[in-house]
Amino acid sequence: MGAIIWKNILEYRRYPMEIAFTFLMPIVWFLPTYFLIISFAPQGTSSGLASWIGTDNFFSFYMIGLIVGYFTATIFWSMGFSLKRLMDIGMLETIWVCPISKLMYIIGESLFSIIRLIYEMTILIIMYKLVFRMAVPPAIWQTLPYFIPFIFLMYGFGIAFASLVLLVKDANTMIDTTSFLVQTLTGTQNPPQVFPRFFLAISLAIPITYFLDIIRVRTLNINPLVPYGLELFIFLAASLLFPICGVWFFNYIDRKCRIDGSLHVH
Repeated sequence: MGAIIWKNILEYRRYPMEIAFTFLMPIVWFLPTYFLIISFAPQGTSSGLASWIGTDNFFSFYMIGLIVGYFTATIFWSMGFSLKRLMDIGMLETIWVCPISKLMYIIGESLFSIIRLIYEMTILIIMYKLVFRMAVPPAIWQTLPYFIPFIFLMYGFGIAFASLVLLVKDANTMIDTTSFLVQTLTGTQNPPQVFPRFFLAISLAIPITYFLDIIRVRTLNINPLVPYGLELFIFLAASLLFPICGVWFFNYIDRKCRIDGSLHVH
């Protein structure tokens, strides 16, 4: 696993322009959203938001969703594309016959992405505060322990998703679609309370929704989506269950692809 992380570090250092764009592009992408926010919440406050969840602090509400959304997208992309990249360069079969754990390879690929995400997110939060005057509430640092089970939860999602990439082969469309739907339905940019009943039911079936709501409740004192004790129980239970299910599903798909002889097809 250490060799995999070191390989990714060398690849990352090889392209300095990519490092520069890593910090530039999030600002460029955010500009249209920022101007939209300023048009209806010029001081970073929204009376409409307050009517739904009990706080008008839209800037802090949005920043928390942005952080969780970045974590979600990073794990989806790193795990999905770790296999897609091997497919593109014709190395999937070679790696698969090596006497190494395939799960350790996928996790090793994603660990570097998590490390990279943490320091990039730290710089991004500073830049957003300087450029857009948007800051995360200080109370968010008290919620950092909740991110530990959240990472386990997302690894369960990510491992299961990597299994689908191994099966379907088309990582690009799957990652774009799944990441967008998960981030939208979990309420990273809006409170789930505004969803129609059908979408709200789907949102409540995704454990990430409860994690995001827990962080906002603890930092912004908003009205919880469901009773706080219940959503905390659902979140912690899912953090234990999803990694187990993800590993089982990956081993099942891996065995199926070996039996079918479809590893070379992509």
